[in-house]
Amino acid sequence: MTDRSRPGSRRRVALQRDRRINPMVMLSIGVPLLTVAALASVSPSPTEDPGRAPGTAPLSSSVVVCPPARGDVDDVRVALANTSQSGTIRVAGAPDVTISGGALSTVGRSSYVVLRAEGDLASGLVASRTGETAAVACTPPDSDVWFTGVGAGPEHSSVLHLVNPDAGPALADVTVHGPGGVREVAGLRGLAVPARGEIELDLSRVAPARNDLTIRIQVSRGRLASSVMDRIDELGSASRAVSWLPANDAPSRDPLLLGVARGGGDRTLVVTNDGSDETRVNVLAVTAESEFAPAGVEPVNVPPGATVTVSLSDLLRSDVVDGLVGLRLESREPVSAQLRTRTGSDLTHAVAAPLLSATAAGVVAAGPKRLVLAGADAVTEVTVVQRDAGGRELEPVRVTMRPGRGRRLGLDPRARWVEVQMDGGRVAAALEAGAGGVRPLFELVTESLVPDVRPALY
Repeated sequence: MTDRSRPGSRRRVALQRDRRINPMVMLSIGVPLLTVAALASVSPSPTEDPGRAPGTAPLSSSVVVCPPARGDVDDVRVALANTSQSGTIRVAGAPDVTISGGALSTVGRSSYVVLRAEGDLASGLVASRTGETAAVACTPPDSDVWFTGVGAGPEHSSVLHLVNPDAGPALADVTVHGPGGVREVAGLRGLAVPARGEIELDLSRVAPARNDLTIRIQVSRGRLASSVMDRIDELGSASRAVSWLPANDAPSRDPLLLGVARGGGDRTLVVTNDGSDETRVNVLAVTAESEFAPAGVEPVNVPPGATVTVSLSDLLRSDVVDGLVGLRLESREPVSAQLRTRTGSDLTHAVAAPLLSATAAGVVAAGPKRLVLAGADAVTEVTVVQRDAGGRELEPVRVTMRPGRGRRLGLDPRARWVEVQMDGGRVAAALEAGAGGVRPLFELVTESLVPDVRPALY
């Protein structure tokens, strides 16, 4: 008799053994799952933590660009804030210049000029294109620049000049703000400036308009230095007025226009609303005694994105603004502004000036000149250092600035370097120089920012 239970029994035992889980299989499955779970519980942090302020390092390289010459304003004067430094400044397309002991060096070139400083010379490099009475500052490349009150018509026209100081191409878009708001101008989009090249754009041809405009240059690739030549040429008249239009400080709710004085001529206030809602702009006069709203001056209503022009000729001829040093605007939305003064063949522009917290400086023309101060946010001691063309220090000027008051200070006619030092608060400053117009001062760049970089996981 055959026993059939044993083979079946053997099969059952074998099946039971096959159902046991191998420890190596458990590890091969469990370890990856535990790893994934552990990683999922970790919150990775960005390599640049936006909550941590960047650090600073001494500036190791700097570039400034001077616009092309105009009339007798032809020479470029170069100087350093630190009088103990000396060395060579590289000039693109021209012989290098040597700076020594705080003295001014000269570059004689009528086309645009690119200046480069390396190492210790990079900190505090300042230059301007000057003539007998006028001067225009040379500026570093900037990625976002505003020019308020440009012209694009037959009588008032402006030319935009873009310079690329680097070895790679640069791209930029120009936004146009007109009376009806933002205008789409195809010829000002995707502007390509070749490596170490320049382009000039006559706005009366690219974006013709009868009324004043405001333009904003935004650089999306590379670096560009921007300048604008402004011209008023009345039809049927032999009189022509030409001047550089300084770039504005960024739009704000209380822009301060310095270098405004009581007097004759055509006085035109141009205001652009950078906000998304219509805004009501109040005009305040800034004098040595106070800030106040002049009688008879109505608020200016500016639609969103629009540019509005108002005549202030009657106000600025009246005794109401005797002792005037500037205008302050008050607005619910950020605005940019400029006051244009045309008297015969003289054309000047007062634009919004930034508040300075440390040191600002400028190279100036020979002859009479003045420094205008206002906008102090606290009691601030201001020291004005002056040097002649040879670097010799002249008599300094010291003044105490208080909130709500402005000052106009006469400077030494021999001064070719003016340095403004703040102690205790912030103050806005601008230089006046006869028919050469008004230009705001900007802080000296002596350090570069270094981002706070950390590991992605910690």
